[in-house]
Amino acid sequence: MPEDLQLIRKRKGMEAAQLAARAGIPLSLLKEYEAGSKPISPDHLRRLARALYVEPWDINPRSAPPRREEKPLPPRREEKPAAPPSPKKEKPRREPRPPAPIREGQIAHLLSAAARFGIDRAALEAQIGKPLEQMNEVEGRQWNRRFTERLKAEKPPKKPIDRRRAYLPEGVDRFESDYLEAVKASGDTIAFTLFNGEQHHGAVIGYCPYSITIRQADGSETTLNKLAIAYYRRAGGSA
Repeated sequence: MPEDLQLIRKRKGMEAAQLAARAGIPLSLLKEYEAGSKPISPDHLRRLARALYVEPWDINPRSAPPRREEKPLPPRREEKPAAPPSPKKEKPRREPRPPAPIREGQIAHLLSAAARFGIDRAALEAQIGKPLEQMNEVEGRQWNRRFTERLKAEKPPKKPIDRRRAYLPEGVDRFESDYLEAVKASGDTIAFTLFNGEQHHGAVIGYCPYSITIRQADGSETTLNKLAIAYYRRAGGSA
């Protein structure tokens, strides 16, 4: 006696998608066959029989529509009283991070700005109240801002231009080269002051566009980066 397609499929342990793939039938069409929405065409009937390993007459050409089972209504739950609102948890306050130590660039900028007003490192540290290395990054910004505002307000006069020195960009290297060549030939001791406050003394024994090499009193040689030099002068002379 023929059976509905869905009953045979379930008895064979197949999923609907698996049977549709084996028979080469769209899954949506297979579901319509199983629901009894439309009769199974003869060609599809033979395909389904081969896929299910049964004879075509074992399959009901039009399945009976499935019965709808009325599900009993769930028992009504008793309304529970609303729970009181839970107290808000206060997030723990994070301790502020200590400011980072002052950077070398801030110190160099601070010394350069102070020098515009004739303030050396010792006088600057006395004004601040502690060595520059003991300052933090925030203090460095504050003091640099003070000097910037002071420069805008007071505008210290610039030194008069010495026309014996090069004042065009293309002549700067030539003047410095002539100067260094002269002190190299004379063997005079030159005092170099760096932006970080370090001082070096020695005779110039070599130079290039980016550095100057000196021989110190103990015979040791030191190469100074020009970008790190604030100024240099003959010992006892002018910068």
